This record gives sequence, structure tokens and C-alpha cells, in this order.
Amino acid sequence: MFKNILRIQVEEAFPVHVKGRPRLLGFDDAYEDILQVVRTGMQWRHLHPKRVSYITVFKTMHMWIDAGLFRNAYERLLRLYRRRRRPRYCCVDSSFVKNIYGVDCVGRNPTDRGRLATKLSAAVDDLGVPYSLLCTPANQSDMRLLEPTLAGVITAMPAGTPLYTDKGYDSAANRRICLAHGYHDRIFRRRTTNSRRTHAKRGVVERFFSWIDKYRRLILRYERYVTTYMAMTQLACGILLEARINAVC
Repeated sequence: MFKNILRIQVEEAFPVHVKGRPRLLGFDDAYEDILQVVRTGMQWRHLHPKRVSYITVFKTMHMWIDAGLFRNAYERLLRLYRRRRRPRYCCVDSSFVKNIYGVDCVGRNPTDRGRLATKLSAAVDDLGVPYSLLCTPANQSDMRLLEPTLAGVITAMPAGTPLYTDKGYDSAANRRICLAHGYHDRIFRRRTTNSRRTHAKRGVVERFFSWIDKYRRLILRYERYVTTYMAMTQLACGILLEARINAVC
């Protein structure tokens, strides 16, 4: 489903012309090669396409990224999912991505001896489907990430949807932000005692981060620019969302 949506957008953005040199790299081969890199985390020079060089696949992926095709395909699939299913609650949390070659959107990670890293903030529903993804430098506080994460939600959730977060988001300003965006505030207070019951629903966002870590290219940030890393993340989320649609819709 995600692959078909992406195929339609690629054909619309890059139509095949009758005149000129014929294309040796088709959509299916390019998609499978890109997916192989994202899943295995292999280096591009270790990729062996059938008819072209790995550089051609690399440039094709960046053509799709520059046109915003990965983001648009995921947004269309998420809107289809939202029409078919109503989320019961929402969870927001963030995770650190260690930096290797990134030059933008990096900051000192306070949990890793100040090494450079990127922070990925996500808002997911009760099945772990991401409605919003946001990359920031690692030295950004979670308390300041709630508003931009909620503002980046692709398709709005029903008014009054409970929003669960951990104690790092506890502030009067964030509670007002939840109310302004139409969510029911379920932010854990700082003096709340941690237990399995209190974190039962919030654990779905932790499982989401573990699911995308199965795509080995996303564990460490090898990409120079954050737009490339976000496109690969949207590709992994699109495959995850397709599995959720086939399971519950």
C-alpha cells in the first residue's frame, strides 16, 4: 500500500519521456535497494544493484527526498488510516539518535557525556502509529518540544483525546498547550510514584522507538543532513503503518 502510493507520486513527479536515454533503474528496483539499505544499515558502496551503480540509487533517493515524496506518501497513508480508525489516546516522547556524520540538527547529548546527537520526538496513537515526527538537537529539553510536536500532527485527532507523557513534560505551560490543541491532559506529575500501572499506556511510544530500531540505518545517524534521516524514518513508519492497517482495518 505504501509502496503503491509512493509509486504513483514518483510517476507524477518524474514522468518517463519517450525521447532521450531510457532509464535503467525502475521504481521497483530503486525502492527495494533503498529499503535494503534502511533495513540492514549497510554502506552504500556495499549495495550491488542489478543494472546500475549504487551511486544511481543514491541519487534517485535524494531526488525523491528533494521532491518530498516520502513525506507526502506517508501523510496520504496516515489520512487513510485516520478515516478508518479512531485513536483512543495519544502518547508523546523522545529518543536520542547518536550522531556519526551529521552536520545539522545536532547538539550535545546530556545522557552520553556531551557527545553530539539528534533527538527524535514523536506523537503516536494507542497502536504506536506516529502522527507527528520532529528532529531537534539533542540539547533541547522535552518540556519545550511538546508544542512543536503537537503542532506537527499530520491529521488532527478527535477533541478530548487523552495525551500521555512522562514527568519530563510536566509544567503549567504544557498543560495549557494540551488544552489549546484539544487534548485531555494526562501528563504525569513530578511527585507521582512510578509503577507499572502508571506507565502501562505510555509504553506504546517506547515500543514505537524499538520498532523503528529494527531498521538498522536509523539507530545511528550516518546521513549528513537531517532531511535524509527523516525521509528514511518516514519510509520505515510507512511500512509500520501499512502493517497496522492490514491488521486492524
